[in-house]
Amino acid sequence: MTSPKDAMPWVGLYICGASLVCTLAMAADAIQGIRQRNFWFPCRFFTVNAASVTLIAIAMKLSVDLTTEMPGVYVKTAKSCGIHFLFTMLANFLPSLGLMGDKELLANIIALGILIITILVNMLIQSYIGVFPVTCIVAIYLIFPAISPFSIALIVPTSRRIIEHKYKELHELDSTCQTANFSSKELVRNVKKHWMMAASGNPQFLIACSPICYALGVLCSCIAISSLMHLVDLFKNTSVVFYGKTDYKWSIQIILTMQLFGILVGCVAPVFRCFTTIRYFNISRRWSMNHLNVFKVEKYWTQRLQNWRHAHVSHIQGHHCKLVFHSFKNMILDICIALQITVVVICKTICLVPRSFMIFFSSCYHICMSMLKRLKEEPNASNTNAISEIEEYTSYVLQVDEETKLSKRLLKNMLCSITQLLHESEKKAPIDLVKLLEKSKGFDGVLKFDNDQVPPLDSKENQNTWSMVLVTLTAIALALPNIPNHHVKELLDGMREGLQFVRHVEENLNEDIEDLVKARKASRRVWDTVESCGKWLRIDLRNDEHKGKTSREILQWLGDEAVKVVIQFKRSKIGSLDHSVHRYIAASSMYRISQTILLHCNNQENWPNDEEIFEFVTSIIADVVSACLTNSPRVITMKCHHKVIEKREDNIMTAARLLGKSKKIFKILKTRQLPNIDLETMAYIDKWRLLPKNQISNACASSVQIQPGSSCHNNSVIVTIVKVFLKSEL
Repeated sequence: MTSPKDAMPWVGLYICGASLVCTLAMAADAIQGIRQRNFWFPCRFFTVNAASVTLIAIAMKLSVDLTTEMPGVYVKTAKSCGIHFLFTMLANFLPSLGLMGDKELLANIIALGILIITILVNMLIQSYIGVFPVTCIVAIYLIFPAISPFSIALIVPTSRRIIEHKYKELHELDSTCQTANFSSKELVRNVKKHWMMAASGNPQFLIACSPICYALGVLCSCIAISSLMHLVDLFKNTSVVFYGKTDYKWSIQIILTMQLFGILVGCVAPVFRCFTTIRYFNISRRWSMNHLNVFKVEKYWTQRLQNWRHAHVSHIQGHHCKLVFHSFKNMILDICIALQITVVVICKTICLVPRSFMIFFSSCYHICMSMLKRLKEEPNASNTNAISEIEEYTSYVLQVDEETKLSKRLLKNMLCSITQLLHESEKKAPIDLVKLLEKSKGFDGVLKFDNDQVPPLDSKENQNTWSMVLVTLTAIALALPNIPNHHVKELLDGMREGLQFVRHVEENLNEDIEDLVKARKASRRVWDTVESCGKWLRIDLRNDEHKGKTSREILQWLGDEAVKVVIQFKRSKIGSLDHSVHRYIAASSMYRISQTILLHCNNQENWPNDEEIFEFVTSIIADVVSACLTNSPRVITMKCHHKVIEKREDNIMTAARLLGKSKKIFKILKTRQLPNIDLETMAYIDKWRLLPKNQISNACASSVQIQPGSSCHNNSVIVTIVKVFLKSEL
């Protein structure tokens, strides 16, 4: 390269790369919308943010280039193609504005506004110097799509507040006193009604059905046809290469091809929104008249501007200055209100012809379908059930405009999507976890894993968590000698599935307590090594060196290793580091649980064999998991409700998956008699242990009977061992 001009083709490839990323993001949204049968195409991958604004700026480099000479029709076509590509991207990500709070929306819309103004100013400069001849019609054509994001941004806060107010009213009316109810039907009904509220009140859906998105869909239809013709012409004349005298040289053709292809991909979502949203509403005479009356502008379009107009500013000093400021402010806002109304009226006018045809064809379709239904002698039972189910959940539909009613077809699709997710999740039921739970007959294991007779290693006792107790018990089971591999594998498989449910319980019910959060993180770290490597804190649980040792020696060895870790933590000057704290928590748990099991075994007349101890530990694990999963109905109910509007759908889908997988678990838990315990207490394993023993006792005898006996001698032995060990180390 002898000059900067020689690098321009590579700059062209950079432009092409940015265009490719934008195209792939739009394609991902289109594919996901088609797969989920959401033909209003919610934005998940291509949204307004710093990254997308930067990519758009790079993709527009050719269209706004004022410094490089670019004569020739071919280059001008590439420039106009870039502007069409911009309009397509704007039409694609408009619904994503509905996902943003006020501050995020303001920041992103300012960034997007600066970019759009820069591009428009560049286009006007190019028209002035003769690159593009711009008439009044072309100017309107350029400006109208450019201001559409700002018009949408003005209605987002208002529509979100309306939806949020209606959601809170319905949620408060429907919220009842929660109980540990293992009825799948009640939980399914709760999931479905919250899904209807979240899906119908999705801000993206409200924007996708707006007149502005409809008008941009019509515009994209014209752009798509024009781009398709250009693309066909480009491939027909592949032998003819005409770059003119541009410095971009051969990269012009690549940019043009990429952006034409991007336009065709990007037009899928806006065009589908345009021609399918009419089917989402219940077509009535009143609704049709409201949509055919293009001069009727709903209040929420200008509500935000009206609020700003009537807002009082108190920090300006001086009566005259206040009058001047308010007059100027009101004048600017009046212009903005008039402009907003004009944009809405223009959009409704653009929509008038295609919408009139769609209303006509939809009305004819409904008339024909109703006539066919009347000719049928017997109504279809499945359709009757579907209609009754739709009517049951219609009261949970949220809309900004009270006069707008969603069609039964859309409501049926919404219900079908969540019902299908429930069925698919039910097929993925945790079989290994169910086998593990069947080994439990009650909740007695909650009392058995820890014994108050085991002396503490530290004056400050750590709080137990479900996951840490289960991970520690599993590590002990793995370390026991002479256990068949298939038994170990069954336990690991059951725990692998069980911990997924346990973590849902802990993350939702124990999230605000710092000590429990630390213990939860520690259990996750320990489980990763136990599951994958068979190691506990870098100690190989299945080490060949321990072959031939008895279960008594293994339990004592685990307790000794735990004591070493605790002493090391106490000595260390960097004990505050996360990894050290996690090791300390895991070691404290291992010490108490291993010594408790050792104490239980010592209290028997005859020391149990290895398989009996393994079965005993497994039964404790099954009991603890069962006790933890009694919180699942509450977790599912909590996940159905989320304060943040944009996270509700994902949360409810998680709740639906959890419910589908839990149905077999609930059947098992239904046979258990729960202790007299409130929901708040039920969430914590240590609070279960404070209950009277007769409330938690197993309905059936434990698989391994522990004979009562005097424990004074064994307790004193453990106390002596610990004291001697601590003194020797310290």
